[in-house]
Amino acid sequence: MLKRGGEGRRRQRSSAGVNVAAVLEYPVKSDGSVIAERLALSGDEGGGLEVSVGEGRREIVAPLSFVKRDVSSSILGDSLAIRLLTPFEVVQGEEVIGQLQSHYLKRVIKRVAETVIESYELAAIHVRLHPLYFLLRWIKPKLALMPSLTRLFWWLSDEDGLREKHLSRVVSRLRTALDEASREEEGVLQKDGELYALNPSKVMRRHLSGGRPVLKLPFNPQVTRFVREPAVAIGAMRLLLAEAYPKPPAILAELEPEEWAFIKTFHGLQPIASDEPLIEAIKKHLSLEGAEVRLDRKGSILNSTYLLQIYADGNKRETLFVKRYFSWTDIKWVAAKLWAMPLRNFYFSPGTRMSNEVFFLSYLAEKGLRVPRVVYLSWGDKVLVENAIKGYDLTEAWTRERGRIGDKLLEDITMGVGRMLAEVHEQDVVVGDCKPDNFMISQPSSETWLVDLEQASLKGNKSWDLSELILYMGHYLDPEDAERYASLIAKGYLSKGRPEVVEGALDSKFQLTMLPWTPIWTQVWMFRSVERELRR
Repeated sequence: MLKRGGEGRRRQRSSAGVNVAAVLEYPVKSDGSVIAERLALSGDEGGGLEVSVGEGRREIVAPLSFVKRDVSSSILGDSLAIRLLTPFEVVQGEEVIGQLQSHYLKRVIKRVAETVIESYELAAIHVRLHPLYFLLRWIKPKLALMPSLTRLFWWLSDEDGLREKHLSRVVSRLRTALDEASREEEGVLQKDGELYALNPSKVMRRHLSGGRPVLKLPFNPQVTRFVREPAVAIGAMRLLLAEAYPKPPAILAELEPEEWAFIKTFHGLQPIASDEPLIEAIKKHLSLEGAEVRLDRKGSILNSTYLLQIYADGNKRETLFVKRYFSWTDIKWVAAKLWAMPLRNFYFSPGTRMSNEVFFLSYLAEKGLRVPRVVYLSWGDKVLVENAIKGYDLTEAWTRERGRIGDKLLEDITMGVGRMLAEVHEQDVVVGDCKPDNFMISQPSSETWLVDLEQASLKGNKSWDLSELILYMGHYLDPEDAERYASLIAKGYLSKGRPEVVEGALDSKFQLTMLPWTPIWTQVWMFRSVERELRR
């Protein structure tokens, strides 16, 4: 908890004549030396902000109302409030300082949590945060705007043994506030061991609301009040001029919040940030540092997927599927957007697509559906690593592999795909990009697996999923085969799913959308077979 320092009377001399409500003291670095700086909170609301400098000390006297407003709404850009994140000691007014600190830390925690949801979207559910993440995520952008404030946080990169002493005090206060936040009913956080997780309901609510991050300017809108409040404006100017040291400590390079953020994979927690090359990081995560690796490109030139095979002691230990998410300028997604518009709003952002895949792979696995497991991810490079499914996709089963599979097994597989899509829809998940290529048939078990969930969502048109799955295959098959397999998919779907979804899949707007891909006469044959299944 907060400590009351001794020598209170001696320390108040420079604030003589001022009605002091509270004082806190913290170490700052000035011209290479560490000095004590004090922030005295004046109860005189008519006064302004004053800065005085003496030998080996510095004092800021600010109205308590200024500090309260900076704590609650950044009226001074947090230039006063941010001192509550230093390893301060209370000289006077422990109750006042305690209330200010509690209010400020709640605000920091809430805003940082919102930033995590904005950055990682649905995948934020699997993110775990160390208390240091909250500190670094909050102060880094503020120090970038006001580099002189780095003198308050010099101890983050100190090599003289003071880092741990000061850091432990700050982290202890943060952890207390985080524990309190995680105990709040419907709060933004949940405790997970020594780390903290985002409340899944908050993340899901953000996704379902359709909200997107709002562009925020680096300057708080509160600064517009300066024109109307001269006392605030003058005080802010005095503080900025007093803070403007020619050579502030260069510690920004040390502040990497993502080093203190982790994400859950099938093989446990991994740091989100890693300086290691991707292959070495994967081997380290799997405890296979000395293994040999073979990387083969998979798919066409527009695909960004690879097969990674890891060998140890002469034996194959892992076969992994590696996927890199390109930017929205990837021609595949631009074409898909134009093609399916306005029936389906495809996601362009690599971060959103990767976040979707991370979330829905874990979500559907928890529901008992067969989907790949997330093995490793590199958020910076937008690379996701999954366990590879050995086998062939549904399109290959209907074409290249059909003779080897046999008609009876292929009929069972096709019905199983329809049934699996219905099971996915039962979980209120819309696949979004529901092509036959996204259903893998594993070998030798002939089990059906759903892959490629980057366009999945918890909202959308389930009938579009089914219609796309049925009509897409008509591009590869003659009308008779397309008709038969469409009937089997519908039959499988109806064994688990709702008839109204199947009825909706027959909408003529889906036919029109697929005309550039599947001939109209093939579509007619396929939809007639689906209608027959509905009438059974």
